[in-house]
Amino acid sequence: MLASTSLWAVSLALLQFTEALGGARSREFSLMADMGLNPDGTPMSISAELLSSLKIGTTTDSVQVAAEPEVIAPEYVELPLDHFAKNGDYSYDGTFYNRFWVAERAYKPGGPVFIYDIGEANAEPYALSRLQNETSFFKQIVDKYNGVGIVWEHRYYGNSTPEPIDLDTPPEVFKWLNTEQSLADVDRFAKQFKRKNINATLTPDKTPWIFIGGSYPGMRAVFMRDKYPDTIFASYASSAPTQAQIDMSIYYEPVYSGMNKYGFGNCTKDIHAAITYIDKLMERPSAAAKLKEKFLGLGAANNSHANFADALTIIFYAWQSYGVDGPEYNLRSFCDWIETDPATNKTAPAQGWAAKKGAAYTVARWASWPKFVRGVNKYLSTNCSGSQTVMGNCDLGLRLEDPASIAWTWQYCTQWGYFQSANIGPRQMVSKHNSLQHQRDICHRQFPTAEAPLLPDWPRTDRTNNMFGGWDLRPSQVYWSGGEFDPWRTLSPLSGALNGSPHPQTFTQPPQCGEGQSDGEIFGYVMPDAQHCYDFRPDFKSGEDSRKYFTDALTEWLGCFKQKGGYYRRIIA
Repeated sequence: MLASTSLWAVSLALLQFTEALGGARSREFSLMADMGLNPDGTPMSISAELLSSLKIGTTTDSVQVAAEPEVIAPEYVELPLDHFAKNGDYSYDGTFYNRFWVAERAYKPGGPVFIYDIGEANAEPYALSRLQNETSFFKQIVDKYNGVGIVWEHRYYGNSTPEPIDLDTPPEVFKWLNTEQSLADVDRFAKQFKRKNINATLTPDKTPWIFIGGSYPGMRAVFMRDKYPDTIFASYASSAPTQAQIDMSIYYEPVYSGMNKYGFGNCTKDIHAAITYIDKLMERPSAAAKLKEKFLGLGAANNSHANFADALTIIFYAWQSYGVDGPEYNLRSFCDWIETDPATNKTAPAQGWAAKKGAAYTVARWASWPKFVRGVNKYLSTNCSGSQTVMGNCDLGLRLEDPASIAWTWQYCTQWGYFQSANIGPRQMVSKHNSLQHQRDICHRQFPTAEAPLLPDWPRTDRTNNMFGGWDLRPSQVYWSGGEFDPWRTLSPLSGALNGSPHPQTFTQPPQCGEGQSDGEIFGYVMPDAQHCYDFRPDFKSGEDSRKYFTDALTEWLGCFKQKGGYYRRIIA
């Protein structure tokens, strides 16, 4: 079974969350894809051959499937809000309770501890799937090495919050929401971890800890190995954009390239033509007002050009998790609509319709796409009518209400940037009004009472890179993976010079224990025809290759683990 009916119901509920500029909602899409679920909660189609191949080798001759899943309940650990308090006085700012889940059925003496970090989302809908589902890559790795599996919830998400998070939460509450404090959470937790049913010392001084994560948790996997090498013995970092950067207009470049590779080149040309035409049209106020109402109905004209530009980007929301497929409002559906002439039922030629019929034609087709208004209302939590005769409550500039979206907005607005502004130029896919200034304004709109230095005027990305290392990071015993058309690879060491970044040569032969890499090389793999965290998905065949590069290396590395006190412990997989 891929998932229970109750899990599908939870997944459907997740779609009520609002979008945090490609953050919280995109993370939820990615986590659902990892579980083998479409965005509507229904299971993906997985061939019997692939399903069989996903059951990676275990220490027994055959794969044993438990008749009943292990009973796993959420647990909590008390942690200080400020791990770096002067004189070690943690009582001044207080503590909070961090949630986690543990699977220990697979454990045998000498097995490692694996920790999977959910990241910028409520962990509850995903935790049991990661630990119990036979198609879960994480469960398979835990079982392969006879280990203990932990799913970890990031501070300020889900039920791991010091105070409830909503629109009324004072900005001062977010003082301790940053990456450095969240890393220290894991370190402190690991050093006190024990299980009453396991007669062994499971802390990192006696048992190797392996950190696994994708996207922001993939970054944390690298940072933990770099900052806390005595706690985290090895890490698996999938799609990890370790470089903090304000200008992430390059986000749309892999989308453009991927759509062309997948056979949607005519659509990219028409999107570009339509956006160029729309930007020109919005230079005239009366024309801009009519255009907004043409797309979204009466009441839409009151929105700023920038907020209207945000609405136009919804067609790309699911790209990183599902490519051209995914939710109802996906790129395949959109492109099929604008590239099919309703009068003749003919498909547009390679250059698109705009080259032949004019950009106004393509804009009209976009505006008439039946799913567009529904998608805008769903993603932006508004109520546009889509009608020229019905007045809607069409406000595209609302503050985000979902707790995970609020928390992640705080994180990128203070530390990481990641402003996905327009990629101006011949491959432009979004309006020029989706500018860096607009992205910065969203930060301050979301937290209107926050002042500097608590909420900086612009994200402090230079400080972040100085602290964590950016795309120059090369800790030993870390495996990196990425997707060829993943927008986030542009800020990863696997970027391939997409962003004027270093472009080290990847290799997949396991490096020796403790062996780092120079700036010109990296132990990692870029999966062809893949997007974000595709090696964590049960329906993607090349993901198995990526996971094997990691497990081949891990098997060798575990042979080098040395307990504090001078003893070597050989872990047999």
